[in-house]
Amino acid sequence: MINEQPRLVMPATSFLYQNSYGNIVIGDGGFEYFDNKDRRKFIEIPWSEVDYVMVSVFFKGHWIPRIQVATKKNGGYIFAAKEPKKLLKLMQDYVPKENFVKPRTMFKRISGWFKH
Repeated sequence: MINEQPRLVMPATSFLYQNSYGNIVIGDGGFEYFDNKDRRKFIEIPWSEVDYVMVSVFFKGHWIPRIQVATKKNGGYIFAAKEPKKLLKLMQDYVPKENFVKPRTMFKRISGWFKH
């Protein structure tokens, strides 16, 4: 574990390879995910390695189905948390607010194909 003092432990789903159910741990050291069934399956991301957090927002913020934590070296990890607003609020203590982004909409992606 990279967190000396965990501030939040929350049930979540990881979408790395196959869906797995476990817990997200937010603390002073970083972002962690531990699988419920197999303790050897875990993800540890120190705060210094977090590049940005992509948040899927629907219905003006009333529904946040998933977040993606993108790292500087190893790509992104997608999670669905039980209480995503609470999770994101705590993550703002460690990740600068400008590093929280929303994904491009489907319309913007398709219109980008025709701009060339």
